[in-house]
Amino acid sequence: MTTIKTSFFLLIAWLGSNLTLAANPNTDPEQDTIILKFGNNSHIIIYISDKEDLEELTRYDINKILADLNMEVKTQGDSVEVIEIKDEQGDRYLKDTTVVIYRIKTPEENDTELYDNNYEGEKNESKRTYYYYRGPDFTFDVGLNNYLENGRFPASTQPYALMPQGSWYWNLGGIYNARIAGPVFLNMGLTGAFNVYRFDNPRTRLISDDNGVRFVTDTAVNNPLKSKLADAYLMLRAVPMFVFPAKRKASGYWHSKTPGFRIGAGMYVGYRVWSRTKFKYDDGGKQKRLKTANYSLNDIRYGIRGQIGFRDIDLFVEYDLNDMFQTNQGAPALQRLQFGISF
Repeated sequence: MTTIKTSFFLLIAWLGSNLTLAANPNTDPEQDTIILKFGNNSHIIIYISDKEDLEELTRYDINKILADLNMEVKTQGDSVEVIEIKDEQGDRYLKDTTVVIYRIKTPEENDTELYDNNYEGEKNESKRTYYYYRGPDFTFDVGLNNYLENGRFPASTQPYALMPQGSWYWNLGGIYNARIAGPVFLNMGLTGAFNVYRFDNPRTRLISDDNGVRFVTDTAVNNPLKSKLADAYLMLRAVPMFVFPAKRKASGYWHSKTPGFRIGAGMYVGYRVWSRTKFKYDDGGKQKRLKTANYSLNDIRYGIRGQIGFRDIDLFVEYDLNDMFQTNQGAPALQRLQFGISF
């Protein structure tokens, strides 16, 4: 009940704040104060300075003030400590007016509300779904090369059959992972791909002349060491990826190299910028023959790329849909195949 008494006291103090006390803060309270005692230990204190202010007080509906205050205290319960009626103009409780009461929250209540808001914010934050695949990135693919002929790897008796452990594939460049909708992202990239094809038979030579290109076996060399074909393409890819989200808050710019599982498949296209053959042999000393030419390779290559990843590593496979060599140039119809790991 002490808090309710305090409320009555502050209410009447408000009346005084609109009268003489506000205008003359040095007024002696022994000469301009009316104290009404009631109950066991309750007071109503009215500050006035002159007869005119007392007459002004009659314009206010004190019964309405007390009724509204009593209703507010009942609504708030015994927990209410301070009730402030804000009225800078002094006309809120004039007769035939409408009252608006504001409750002042205690510091403890403000702290509790702040804690509740933070708790609710943390709960809502924990329910959010964050995708970790958005943003620019740098990719580096490393793997092995091969090709298919009529859907199969070439027979080992063919001169163009490859030695798998010596036929390497590298692809590096910049990519950007753009979110399309929900967990679907588009992995876009501009990269440079470098293919090395090492023939299983070191006597194999790829010859290019006016008659086209052809694979031949060089029997003139006594001790052949290795024979390779290498080329480089500027590649552009677009691979839609389905990314399973990780439900924890992201920090900084979202990056693909973060925990999570992803899988997708898309297309790529490339443009040839360089190609060369290399033939090494030992003829009383190591010798090599290098020749840069187009070797009737298709200047444009395109195909499909499948990719699956977890955390910082992806596995990929790429398959060219068009032939490695131009048609009607004497070369077999081969479709490139490369697979490996992407970092």
